[in-house]
Amino acid sequence: MPVAGAITASTLGVVALASLVAVSTLGAMSVGLPEPSTLDTLGFDQPTIVYDRSGKVELGRFEDQRRRVLPYDDIPRPILDATTAAEDRTFWDNAGVDIPALISAVAENASGTRERGASTITQQLVRARLLPDEVVQAGGDRYLRKVKEIIQALRLSEAYPGETGKERVITAYLNEIFYGHGAYGIAAAAEIYFGVSDLSRLSIGQAALLAGLPKAPTSLDPYRYAKPDKKGRLVVPPGSPPVVRRDWVLAGIASTGRWTELDEEALQAAYDEPVILAGDRPVRIPGGHFTWQVRRQLQALLGPDVDLERGGYRVTTTLDWRAQQLAQKWLAAAAIAPNASRRGAERMFVRAKVPRAERDWIRALRGKDLHNGALVAMDYRTGDVLAYAGSAGYARDDLASRKFEPKYDAAGDGARQPGSAWKPILYAAAFDAKKLTPGSLLLDVTTEFDRRQEWAPRDADQLERGPVLVRRALQYSLNIPAVRALERVGNERVADTAEAMGIRFAGGREAFLQAGLAGALGTVEVRPLDLTAAYGTIANGGIRVPPRMVLEVRGPDGRLVYRAGKPTGTRAISPGAAYLVTDILQGNTDPAQNDIW
Repeated sequence: MPVAGAITASTLGVVALASLVAVSTLGAMSVGLPEPSTLDTLGFDQPTIVYDRSGKVELGRFEDQRRRVLPYDDIPRPILDATTAAEDRTFWDNAGVDIPALISAVAENASGTRERGASTITQQLVRARLLPDEVVQAGGDRYLRKVKEIIQALRLSEAYPGETGKERVITAYLNEIFYGHGAYGIAAAAEIYFGVSDLSRLSIGQAALLAGLPKAPTSLDPYRYAKPDKKGRLVVPPGSPPVVRRDWVLAGIASTGRWTELDEEALQAAYDEPVILAGDRPVRIPGGHFTWQVRRQLQALLGPDVDLERGGYRVTTTLDWRAQQLAQKWLAAAAIAPNASRRGAERMFVRAKVPRAERDWIRALRGKDLHNGALVAMDYRTGDVLAYAGSAGYARDDLASRKFEPKYDAAGDGARQPGSAWKPILYAAAFDAKKLTPGSLLLDVTTEFDRRQEWAPRDADQLERGPVLVRRALQYSLNIPAVRALERVGNERVADTAEAMGIRFAGGREAFLQAGLAGALGTVEVRPLDLTAAYGTIANGGIRVPPRMVLEVRGPDGRLVYRAGKPTGTRAISPGAAYLVTDILQGNTDPAQNDIW
């Protein structure tokens, strides 16, 4: 039987080689294969990365595969040597297929000695990206796939000959291959396993371990074997499969390395080097809720079919990082500190460098059942959102509770009663409708506006002032005059004005109409983002410029995909109404009327 097995293996080897020569010569089975030249346009799934307006601060990324594509010149030589030692030791000399290794593999497989693949780096790249889907899909004829894989590897080597061609092939391979633990490509693998973003900082032992993983990325995943040592480091023990594989690769580098020289002393030092992993790191989204709002705008700008997780876009947003840090600081101070222990609150003040003069008002919030906050800052002339925090403490998972939801975007997804913040919108509508002027008089006297429900609102200070000027009523945010103003203008007209200013009512327009006169007191919920934009409309002379968060989008190749144009606005309220509200809120009163209520 051993003799028969050997004869069979030898025969199969000759047949395979003869078939290979015939197929590569005649090209009969190359029909339907993609053109090898598509390597030039080969794209890689990459995350979409979101930056602040300077283009320097990363706010977050959208991805379902960790990958960072590198050019050949950014790949250190030890990585190349480790990769060829692990996967294809004749890579720089073969024609895309290692004929002796292929014959040996056929012989061993046929004799039942062991299963052996003998796929070169070129073949692996072809299998991953340059074969039709029907050839590589599960359940297909693996012998047919193998033949086509070999043919395509030969064609690829012919289309990209010489040293330059090999450089392009191995670069594509290193950017494409899966290294396990969610890492696609060598750059992502270096970050995930060793926390290294600059590949030149990898030791030869680390490079060898990474190069050994694509053979069996799941079973060789170092994190499966790692244990914390006495220093708290995550160490992969000697003798574990990934370390054994690393040592085999190191020996290969020592014997076949093209650029990397390893003498006995250097090789032993590499064997002795402990494998210390970086550890799984939580996903960081410094931009918090803003980043997710950007995603919505991107989908609207680029289309619903665009895959942001794999498109590799680079997005420059409107966010001012310094303003964002201030927003996060003060939200934490106002919403988190009052709910912390007194000692914890004081520590927060010190860490956040909250001036002592500002701490008293924050301490006064203790016990007020205040559990969150939101902040939106806009440039009303352009609509640029400069700071955006949908809640306090987005990055602090320890805050999540029934009363505190730091991941909930109260600014853009939540709807809240605006309360007295609604009154400028109301009076702007009244001025535009010519129902009131700043000099009109309104009665500030408690009145039962709805006898059936016995609704008789009061001012916050519980006082009654009798006849008051509209100017004073708005400046002092008086409730009773506001109800009388809505009574004169009507909910329909106020709703029209609010919607023109970009307000969207929770429950739709009908909710405001059904609220009746109570709508004057801001009882109908709106989004804080919309309300901020409406205030911007008033400051902008009545011109509404919609909020925007995206300034520029570039593709993975650096080409411009989208650039925000010059902001254009629409007339929402008259310049006169905008001026009057702004003038009143700035406190510009006629000195001769200072004593008139």
